[in-house]
Parts: sequence; C-alpha cells; structure tokens
Amino acid sequence: MSRPDREEPVVFDLVEDGVEGVADDRPESHEAEEAAGERAARLPRLPRLSRRTWLRAGAVVVTVAVTLTAVDLVRDQRRAELMSGSPVGVASLASPPEETWSLPYDDRGASVAPGLDQQAVVMGGLLVLPPATPYDYSVQGGAEPGQGPPGFDGVVAVDPASGEIAWRVPVGEDTVCAPAGYDATLTTDVLTCVHGPAGEREIVAIGADGTTRTRPADEAEGETAYPGPDGSVVRVRRTGPPPADVVCDGAGTCTPETLTDGRDVVVVTEDAATGAERRRAEVEFVPTESIACTSLAPGEHTLVEPDRTFVNTAGSSFSLEGCGVQATFTPTGTRIDRAVEGLDGELPWVRELGQGRFTVETSTGRGALVDQDGEVVMEFDGFVNPAPATPDVPEPLWFLGGSAVEGFDAVREDGTVAWTERYLARVLLDTRDAVVLERGSAIAGLDRVTGAELWTWGEDEPRNQSAFRAVTDGETVAVAFWPRELPGTGRLVALDLATGTERWRTGLDGTVVAVGGRLVEVSGTGLRGLG
Repeated sequence: MSRPDREEPVVFDLVEDGVEGVADDRPESHEAEEAAGERAARLPRLPRLSRRTWLRAGAVVVTVAVTLTAVDLVRDQRRAELMSGSPVGVASLASPPEETWSLPYDDRGASVAPGLDQQAVVMGGLLVLPPATPYDYSVQGGAEPGQGPPGFDGVVAVDPASGEIAWRVPVGEDTVCAPAGYDATLTTDVLTCVHGPAGEREIVAIGADGTTRTRPADEAEGETAYPGPDGSVVRVRRTGPPPADVVCDGAGTCTPETLTDGRDVVVVTEDAATGAERRRAEVEFVPTESIACTSLAPGEHTLVEPDRTFVNTAGSSFSLEGCGVQATFTPTGTRIDRAVEGLDGELPWVRELGQGRFTVETSTGRGALVDQDGEVVMEFDGFVNPAPATPDVPEPLWFLGGSAVEGFDAVREDGTVAWTERYLARVLLDTRDAVVLERGSAIAGLDRVTGAELWTWGEDEPRNQSAFRAVTDGETVAVAFWPRELPGTGRLVALDLATGTERWRTGLDGTVVAVGGRLVEVSGTGLRGLG
C-alpha cells in the first residue's frame, strides 16, 4: 500500500471489536452513495482500529498529560521550597501582593530613612528585630541626638506568615545586638545582645525560640564587650603605656601630625552564654595620621582619641576598627585581613560576600578573594561589587570593577573572565540564568553565561527613584525602588526574568525583605505582610 500524502486528509473507520464492518441502515440517495464512493477511492485509508484500541490510546495521552502536569507541580514546589530558604527568594510572585497583616511599631521615633534604618535578622524562619539604636549626632529628617528610628520595645520576633509576635525579650538601655543588618539577609541561631548602663551591663544570648541566658558583662577597666557572630562576645582592650598627648588647633591641624606611640589591642572572643574563652589575639598599632583619630567634641572643637576602638559584626565575621588598628576575624579565629601577602604598611578592609567568601581590598586597588579559612582563592586589581545570588546558581560569579573602567568583569573563581559589562551598572541580583542589573534609570537582564543582553526595562518618564533591592521566585524578579530624595514613597515592580516583560507593580511605604518565602514591607510606621 502506498504511503498517504501528508497534505491529504486521512480517514479512520471505527468498528466494534471482532466485527469486520458496520452496516449503515440510514437511507441515502443513489447519488450520495456514488459521491461517497468516489471520495473514498481518492482517499488513502489506514488499517481499521477497534474502539478498544482508541480507548487505550486516549488513556495513554491522558496519562502522559497528567504525568507532565504532576512533574510541573513537583518542579514548582521544589523551586518554591528552594527560594523560600534564601534571603532573596520568594515562594511566588505570580500576582501582585496584597496586604495580609500589619503590625505597628511600639515607638514612633524619628525615622531618617523609613524602612532603611531598622536592623533585622532571620532566626528559625522568624523576622527578628532588635531595638532601634539612638542617633549620636544630628541628622536630617528632624531626628536629634538621643532619638532613634521607630521600632519595638525589646527584641521582637515576628511570624512572616501571620504578623503575630512569636516572642519578645526585654532589654535595657544602650542595647547593641548582633549579628543583624538592614536588609534581613543575615541568618543566625543565636542573637547576642549587650545592654544596660555603664558598670552594670549584661550579656544576653537569645535562641531562635526566644529562650535566653543572661550573665553580667563584667567589663574590666578600659575594656568593652561587643556582641559577635556565632553566639559570641568580643572583648577589646588597649594595652601598654598611654600615648603622648596630641594638640589640635581650631583649624583641625594636630601636633604631632602622625601618631607613632599608639597602643596595641587585645581581642578575646568568648561564648556568649557561658563565658568560656574561644580565641585570643593581639592586634598591633600601626602609625597613623593624628587627624584620623579625631572627632568633634561638644562645642565643635577637635578631640583626639588615640584609644578609640570599636567592633562591627557581620554574619560570619567581626572587624576591629579604631585609631591605628584594623583587623577582621572569623569565629574560628582566622584573621582575614592578613591573608594577602605584601600589604605591609597598608590597612586593608574586608567585606563579607556570603557563600563563605570575603574580599580583602586596599586603597591602591590591589585585593584578593579569600575563603573562610583565610586561603586566597584569587587575587585581583580593582574592587568587587557585592551582589546577592539565588541558591540555584551553578557556580559563583564575582563582579570586578575598577576606577579605570565604567563597567565590570564577571569573573569565575579560577580568575578567568566570563564576560564584560561595558556600561556603568550595579548588579542587583545574580540568578541561575540571568544577571539583573541597574543601568541608570533602566533595569537590564544579561545572560549569565555569555553576558549578552536578554532584555531592558525602563520608563519614558523617570521617577527620580533608584533600585534598592531585588527578590525573585525563580521566574519573576521584583525590584524595589526607593526615592532618591527623602521623604517619599517607593514601589515594587515585577518583571519576567526571561523576557523583562512587566507583570505587575504596587506602591511601597518603605522597602521589602524576604523571610521564609514571604514578602514583608518594613516602613517608618511598622511592618506589613504582602502575600
């Protein structure tokens, strides 16, 4: 039998099982029968299939369709679970979010940048907010020294699904808690707080369930205790004879111009709950210009503080800074800033990038990418532009720029350049398939492998707003915009991650954070759940 022509229709005859033909007893005219015979002679025929065969084929098609649907559902569920565990991930951005709950602050305060001056950390899937830190200087927006931004009384943990307060820990005056940041991207099992008046300060170790262990800080003379990462406390103290006095005139000129006899600093890390010592180190004083150790005292005259020392805590490291001293340690005691050789005479700074990586950078542009054990992954000339990454990226990319270029290089960990962005831009989010960045007033998506532009989104009339943060569900990226001049309101714009097509937009009174796969708006008046 000849093969049917693909452009000709194909006729199938349905027959009952076991029957060669089916008689049609409907009356037809002779002419109709002849016409039907002529059409049948022209049309090729396939073998007659039984009704049972067609039912079986239909069942196979339905089974395949159901299987594919189930696979899609499982894939979507796994994607949602993966994104929900990320500080830049949301379970779904398919539709515009609506308010599901609201929680006002206990204290109204005086916010300088609503939503941007409230610290937060994620603990056990809860959004935990330490008390606001008072401003120690006059700032715009009406805040005075001693005032602070709005916030809650004590340390408060909020359920992102319901807005209910899961637990609250009362604390006293001058409270400092760590680790915590301004974008809820840090996660910890233990939050350490140091609080209370001088001479009576206490250390509180707070677990993810709100349980606490409190003990006296017992600060020795000249010693200060700071909250550290990984459930620790960091004690710092200057050692050795005090330096000679430095005198500064009304113009800010100091004599001597360079401090050479500053004191070293002893750094002790201990368990916040038990007080057991974990690590001890000494950071040597490096001669420095006197003007670098000055501050404005009451009355606006210049005051030199050669013993000035403080600690800043990140998610998995802490930095000692002060007059003539600078060092960064991991909780295991590794000194990150000393990982790069040949930096004698310089005070390099360290930035924590996440994924167990740090950058060690200097004012000369020489730097290195370092792991948490202090091992150099690669050296570079320039500066790394930190960018949050989704948990499904196949390999890390580091975006390396410098003063001599407008754009940046996307660099692999082996030091090879994957591609180069030629325009001045800031990376907002690094995802599995695309890198989302801000170019002026536009948002662009670049292919993560080649750097080729996939799409660009912008508006005919710029709104004098800047992209502040981006979150994603793996298919849609939502970019939070914030006004360049305060006060003002922002907005959240959702774009298709593959095409850049705008899917929806909504207004914001503050900014948004992602916690447990849900969006929470943090504003100058309180929190709002967006679902």
